[in-house]
Amino acid sequence: MKALPSIAFNEFKGSAGDVTARVSKGRQVLSARSMHSSSKTPAQAVSRNRLAKISRSFKKLTDEQMKAWAVLAEKMKGISTFGQAAELTPHNAFVRINSNLQMVGMPMLNDAPAYINDVPEVLYDDLWISPDMIIFTGLQQPSESHVLVFKMSPALSPGVSSGWGQTVIITPGMAPDWGDADLTALYTDVMGVVPEAGKKYFCEFYWMDKNTGFTGESMVVSAVCKESSTAYAQEYTPRARVTLNEVSESEGFESLDFELSHGSTILSVDASYSNNTGVASGGFTLKKPIENLPDITSWTLARCSNPDRNWFARPCLFTVWTSTWRGETEGTFAHRAGQYENEYVELFGSAPVFKK
Repeated sequence: MKALPSIAFNEFKGSAGDVTARVSKGRQVLSARSMHSSSKTPAQAVSRNRLAKISRSFKKLTDEQMKAWAVLAEKMKGISTFGQAAELTPHNAFVRINSNLQMVGMPMLNDAPAYINDVPEVLYDDLWISPDMIIFTGLQQPSESHVLVFKMSPALSPGVSSGWGQTVIITPGMAPDWGDADLTALYTDVMGVVPEAGKKYFCEFYWMDKNTGFTGESMVVSAVCKESSTAYAQEYTPRARVTLNEVSESEGFESLDFELSHGSTILSVDASYSNNTGVASGGFTLKKPIENLPDITSWTLARCSNPDRNWFARPCLFTVWTSTWRGETEGTFAHRAGQYENEYVELFGSAPVFKK
């Protein structure tokens, strides 16, 4: 930037070529003109093409459909920072709703959906933003149709007071897993780096109804990246969970996933096995003990199938237990009630832990 006192430039205002002129404190100031980059990232190209397609689709609606979107737009008016109702045209409402739906892979709506003004805010127990993880616990998902939209900024200086304008979408729609939402890999995929200790991050998140495209109130959090949680400064303790990845050997297990939810004694089971041992049970041994997995006894529902697996007509009840002895952890699903068929067994459901 260059300040020029010469009177030859006193009337020079605006832009010409790559130069912009203005008057500041009685002096003529010339600066390089800001030029918008014509390059687009693949993600930007996809987003712009999607918005353009949605916008063009609005013109193909019937008069009745446009009237319905006009009614919806009137109801969707937001409130600005200054308390004034923000105008929303039928076209804006159409693009907003359908861009939300397209973002989560749902088809576009030509007919305006029924207005919903009660999409709940995001309630959760705690949030960790550390170099190793970005994870919510205790997320209360309103229903199966509600998914979490999460935006986050890149690493910023701890002294930055507002970085909301730099947030980007990390996930357009995630369903929590037993109240947990692990965003670590998603953040790394989008940003290309892991969170940096000591840096500040700005987050925005809200629920979206994937059937209608309506969103709830945005919640915002800013925090410095550290090992402890943002709400209660607690260390993160992962759920006690066992899958086939942790198993060294098993008696015919084809799938295995059971876990204890955070802060409770409820066991969730999703497993299947088949064997021809003649024993009404299935067992497994872990590669190594899991630190937060106690010795437990619980129950689970099950159903058995014929060898061809084309029908399930034999409901059963199984007991579940795990035990660790001399550094080796074993688990067993044992038949206790119902007609048993060892050709194929599916185990599923949730139940309290009776012994721990």
